[in-house]
Amino acid sequence: MPDRYQFDRFEVRPAERALLVDGVPASVGARAFDLLLCLLARHDRVVGKDEILDAVWPGLVVEDNNLSVQVAALRKLLGPDSIATVAGRGYQWALPLRAAGAAPAAGLASGPTIAVLPFNVLCDEPQIRYLADGLAEDTIALLARVPGFRLVSRASSFAFRGQGTTVPEIARELGVRFVVEGSVRPAGEGVRVGTQLIDASSGHVLWSGRFERRRDAAVDLQEDIARGIMSELEPELTRAEIAHIRRQRPEHQGVWAHYHQAIGAIALQGWGPDAIAEARALLLKSTALDPAFGLGHAHYALLTALSTNLTQLPDAARLAADALRTADRAIALDDGSSEVLGYAGCALCDLGQHQRGVEVLQRALAIDPSNAQAHVALGASLALTGRLEAGIEQMRHGMAISPRDRRQGFWRWALGTFLLRVGREAEALAEAREAARRDPRFHLARVLEAALLDRQGQPAAAAAALAEARRLCAGMGVADIALTHGRRVGERLALLWPQSPPAPA
Repeated sequence: MPDRYQFDRFEVRPAERALLVDGVPASVGARAFDLLLCLLARHDRVVGKDEILDAVWPGLVVEDNNLSVQVAALRKLLGPDSIATVAGRGYQWALPLRAAGAAPAAGLASGPTIAVLPFNVLCDEPQIRYLADGLAEDTIALLARVPGFRLVSRASSFAFRGQGTTVPEIARELGVRFVVEGSVRPAGEGVRVGTQLIDASSGHVLWSGRFERRRDAAVDLQEDIARGIMSELEPELTRAEIAHIRRQRPEHQGVWAHYHQAIGAIALQGWGPDAIAEARALLLKSTALDPAFGLGHAHYALLTALSTNLTQLPDAARLAADALRTADRAIALDDGSSEVLGYAGCALCDLGQHQRGVEVLQRALAIDPSNAQAHVALGASLALTGRLEAGIEQMRHGMAISPRDRRQGFWRWALGTFLLRVGREAEALAEAREAARRDPRFHLARVLEAALLDRQGQPAAAAAALAEARRLCAGMGVADIALTHGRRVGERLALLWPQSPPAPA
């Protein structure tokens, strides 16, 4: 017997007695699993009922009904077309099998798929019905911009309206990994929208959110709510996909898996040198698998440029040249992608090419005005070139349109450093502490907090914050602080260095 069978979204591992759906273990009964193995092992022919009964219930006398129950259970899990009934003869496996290690069908190999179902309307008001359909359509359009995810069209997902089909059944029919569903109801002078992100294979709710708006609170209520949903949903969707990738076998991980793992490396470990190095290595794997993967090149360029700006590195000049070359390649590969231009433009600014970087970031925002990363990067570049107040406002705007973004910790630290430059120390301290709250592993937020507390004449508190920064990043030195926060801050915190030994991790 082979060590595994692969078909559609599924993998069967006989030795482990495991059935995986999109790489995630699924619950299946012992008899159903034995029946599945029996049919898979004999997939090239019809298997008679007596032969199945001998294989699945050896030495037992059972009724044909038991077999029918197990066949129905497998069809419910694998799809109605997985097992064919051959009248008067028995059953036959009906899905094509792939060779071990082969890729799934193209539609599933190119990234995790999502279906947005029509939102339920919990009233009889025509206006609310129109709003509900518009919300689902806008959410589809916005989700289509999230890198690495594929959206099922409205025509396909809306075909299930009013049919009473369960989410796992819809997911199997559409071949999707995630489902978004929602409801809309009036709430006094406004409307209330509830949304859920669902693991399609199990039906488990991964995230749920609720939004309320006054009907007269926005010029375009529909777009206002849809963007609110997206600001909450996108981080959860990415988090769910990262968790899914970790459960997969390494040989299943392709271009997008490595890309999402790179995101996860920083999300889990914070913006430290080790996490950035791991993310860069994963992005190199993604672009090695697909040299035309513009987003992978752009993100690699940005993280490489950041490496040269956040840490004293002996090969900084070589890395900077590598980042510049990769940013140029990303733009050449995909200059119509807002995400690619956002990352590549930020990399150019971090490498000191502010004029060109700003032009690229402005192109990114012309394509997608809701690209929060491009707004923040543009604001930072403006601040670095002397337009501090304009840059600070631009950064605040970008952070406001994506309030749960996984990069908020880094962004708030950067904003805090610019607020410090213009003497707005109370605001800077608030941003430093919020950055640390958003990303407790981010050592630079603690460095900024230490610098601000030192300015306020609180040496003990400053030393404690510095000690925490040193605990989070054991390899950090005074030279690194001078690089990221300026020579004067480095000199001041050097005086606190003996008083701030890092606590054990």
